[in-house]
Amino acid sequence: MAVTFANIIVGEGNLSVSSNVAGATFYDVGATQEGVVISWEPDMVDIEVDQFGDAARVIQSKVKVSIKTTMAENTFSNLALAWGYGGITAYGDSNVTDTTKPGVINGSTTPTLNLGIHSALPEERKLKVVGPAPGTTTAVPRTRTYLCTRAISMASSEISYKRNENIKLPVSFRILPDPQFTGKEYGTIADA
Repeated sequence: MAVTFANIIVGEGNLSVSSNVAGATFYDVGATQEGVVISWEPDMVDIEVDQFGDAARVIQSKVKVSIKTTMAENTFSNLALAWGYGGITAYGDSNVTDTTKPGVINGSTTPTLNLGIHSALPEERKLKVVGPAPGTTTAVPRTRTYLCTRAISMASSEISYKRNENIKLPVSFRILPDPQFTGKEYGTIADA
């Protein structure tokens, strides 16, 4: 199983997320560092026939698509996003009624991220990353945007507070296909 990696954003980008409910607006979770990498991991199966003693044909049985980046801003919202908590939108969101739920950020005078037991079903989100396209120069600036409609936080991550170092947060999203977008089920990458 070969994994193909592509650096779709080089340098600093901007990450936005939204609920995947129709009409939901994106909210900015801040800058990314060190670019954004998309990986395409197909699982191939050999169709064998006795006459050849080898594969007569190879087919793709499944594929796994993921996005990896590092969030430059270590906020409660970003930590909740990286750790897969659902219902996070922003500090003081008026839609959050139960401030005791796991993952909810209480926007009072002392902001608090509730670390509790996750739901068995991960929160699916729309994901948008905007940043410099590969090959961008000062003479030819180009912006690249990646947009998908079904992203879930997948990988383990950790946060550390070190003296004299930027606190950054690695994050990885599994991209699930959205059957309502034929031909672009895993999203789009567009240059402007």
